[in-house]
Amino acid sequence: MGILAKVFGGRKRVGPYDLWADDAAQLEAMTERGADVTAPRESEFFLSFTSEPRVREAADELRSKRVTHELVEPSHDIPEWMLFVRHYRKPLVPDLLRETVDLCESLAEKHGGDYEGWAGLLTDEEKGL
Repeated sequence: MGILAKVFGGRKRVGPYDLWADDAAQLEAMTERGADVTAPRESEFFLSFTSEPRVREAADELRSKRVTHELVEPSHDIPEWMLFVRHYRKPLVPDLLRETVDLCESLAEKHGGDYEGWAGLLTDEEKGL
């Protein structure tokens, strides 16, 4: 979502975790499918960039903040550079999801990229293993 939508109220935070409404809906959908969003799990957050210098600046910022990430070069006819922010064995709520989305949106805005969204992987228990 663009900066103007944020400034003019195109998005809103909702409780109980002060998430953007679309993130809260995604979290609720996980819960409805049986996920315990307070359980430690792996999660990924996705950013894309059209230039190497921009993605490298964003990656350097993540490195300075000691945030686990992976930089992926364009390949297989996909022209964008990707930056994956990853968390392992951490619950999405109460704070991780909100804080990481805010960080990714800030990085995208600052370095000319796009924040593409996030995914929370199922735990072994939720997979039935």
